[in-house]
Amino acid sequence: MAELQPVPFMVGTMYDQFTDIFAQYFGGNLHFGYWESEKDDSPIEVATNRLTDLVADRLALTTGGRVLDVGCGSGKASVHISSGRGLHVVGITVSDHQLQLARARSYDEGLAEQVSFQLADATELPFEDSSFEGAYAIESILHMRDKDTVFGNLARVLRPGARLVIADFYQSDEISGNEANLAVHASQLLQIPPLITADMYREHVHRVGLQLVEFTDIREHVERSYASLPAMFQQIASTFGSEIFPQAVTVARFLEQFGIIPQVGYMLLTAVRP
Repeated sequence: MAELQPVPFMVGTMYDQFTDIFAQYFGGNLHFGYWESEKDDSPIEVATNRLTDLVADRLALTTGGRVLDVGCGSGKASVHISSGRGLHVVGITVSDHQLQLARARSYDEGLAEQVSFQLADATELPFEDSSFEGAYAIESILHMRDKDTVFGNLARVLRPGARLVIADFYQSDEISGNEANLAVHASQLLQIPPLITADMYREHVHRVGLQLVEFTDIREHVERSYASLPAMFQQIASTFGSEIFPQAVTVARFLEQFGIIPQVGYMLLTAVRP
């Protein structure tokens, strides 16, 4: 089977359809949660906000900085970071539905002057050079096939000394057997090209002139989020119909039977523009 190579329109259409369901299972956010230890019994909303804070902390910014949120989702992370740290956040998405949700959230929270959102593709960022004091991407880079162009654009819009922080999945080893079958169906449903390795991420960072500050695997802290996935995919299948999204049924069944894919890691990557 040919490798999936999604384009922004396809990713946006997928999120137009699935964002509300994703947010339902992840406490309003569209990303995994972070638990401090096995004894940590925080609910999913607290855990997903905690991951947002881990990303924001790595930006190392003071009040008033301008930050780019690459793949802003429902806007919850943008609003959380702005309200908690006094930052100006510009969020971009390729989903019309997400744009509407995010803008409504910023107005509802009284932060419309500090947090703004727009439709934009990370391979064609509509911003001037050196226009941000920081940028972050939480579980959005994995959807982008042309990562060289994405990293080049991000490096271009960062000011000297600014940081890029990424929280995302990566492939730690070759995937085979039943797990490979699951990965194929999940990539088709969620518009994800083949995951890249840690070394590939390091190469992308180096190639665009950024300096790597941190690459940490936090899978053991986020993997509790996987428990929500079987029910989530089952809801996608029941909501949209197995004839439209047969992959959802297959992914749900594989998750219930085989659990998570051990070759998929979860990273926190921090890089700085010299």
